[in-house]
Amino acid sequence: MKNLLKTTVCFTTMSLTAILLPMNVMANEGEAKTITIAWTNIMESQQEIWEKYIFEPFEEKHPEVTIDFQCLPDLQNTVRVQVAAGAGPDMFYMDSIDIPDYASTNRILSLENYRKEYNLDDSMYDWAIRSCLYKDEMYALPASVEATAMTYNKNLLDQLGKDVPTNREEFVDVCNAALEAGLIPVSFGYSGANLLLTWPYEHYLTCYAGGEKTAQLLKGEITFDDPDIKGAFELLKADWDAGYINDKKSGAITNDEARILFANQKAVFNYEGPWLILADGAAKTWDFEWGQCAWPSMKDGTPAGSAITLGEAIGINANSQVSDLCMEMMMDFYSNEELMAQAVAEGFSTPAVPIDSAAYPEDMDENIRKTLDAQNENMNLETVGYAPWGFFPAKTTTFLDDNLDKVFYDKMDLDTFIDKANETIAEDFADGYVFAG
Repeated sequence: MKNLLKTTVCFTTMSLTAILLPMNVMANEGEAKTITIAWTNIMESQQEIWEKYIFEPFEEKHPEVTIDFQCLPDLQNTVRVQVAAGAGPDMFYMDSIDIPDYASTNRILSLENYRKEYNLDDSMYDWAIRSCLYKDEMYALPASVEATAMTYNKNLLDQLGKDVPTNREEFVDVCNAALEAGLIPVSFGYSGANLLLTWPYEHYLTCYAGGEKTAQLLKGEITFDDPDIKGAFELLKADWDAGYINDKKSGAITNDEARILFANQKAVFNYEGPWLILADGAAKTWDFEWGQCAWPSMKDGTPAGSAITLGEAIGINANSQVSDLCMEMMMDFYSNEELMAQAVAEGFSTPAVPIDSAAYPEDMDENIRKTLDAQNENMNLETVGYAPWGFFPAKTTTFLDDNLDKVFYDKMDLDTFIDKANETIAEDFADGYVFAG
């Protein structure tokens, strides 16, 4: 899940107005063609990787094609308005939870024929493909995968005389020791971005309720009233009240500010996973020993765990005149293991295609190698959870993200929160939501 609060310089030679033009203007047969791409506001170093490993090889293969890659603030709202008006980019970043809305209104292209043409079921993670289905048809291309993690400062743990916690008792012990030493146990900020609240409740659902119970919730077999599901939120609220989560000030600081607290060794743990090291390169500025691992068990009988998720999906505009080229470009990349390995070695998000570790260059940055090893270990745990931004239904995710802080700050009691969550997920099921796990 990418941090959406960045500034950036984008690869583009066209104005934003150009994206609003009808796409058949840009793609008449026999003329030069432009593929317009709208992406989230990623760092310039990430844009350069797209240019080097995806766009340049394709433009060399197709000299008649120009790539217009735009990284936009407030991407999803901007694109939603454009596409609803019958315009917008040819392909664009989206979260898998957005697929039903776009697909049910025929605003994105069904990729089912491409799925068969490129034998995607034989090459991509099956659960990643299922995350992109609507009514059993594929409507988005899985772009990257993630496994959530606990990021920790090993130096601070050593100063506290503590090991990396693996269970609830050890976690509480470290948090209390951190508070006594004037440290923040967990750095976390979500001011201006309530969607980041998915991180804490994912960790507690995964490591208190467990992946199996989470799956049952998302299948409609149990509700949020289930003792394990509700218990996860109760424990999260208790840890908030205890000051473990940024001294109850997370709503007043941004994610970038929380990152600075961790970078400056004011906090022992950070909620973020591999994207913090890969796409965002945060560890380059850290002057301490760090690590990533599964989040510790929060209840006896539930193991330490990590949640898998689709980090990014690619939608293709239903009105695009260059959809074949869009798919060809991305499949040229996803079918070339050496190219993918080189891109990931430079910090690119891990694709939804397995990469043999032997394909990575020997001189790969040690920070990236370390987080890839941790992610690989977490993705292959016996039990895994399901991150909300890749698996939960859209209305439910929006409700949880928009209202959890009301529980934190005692503006909504937990029973009301649970009741409304039950009402919301019932609406999602009525709308045809199907769990992709």
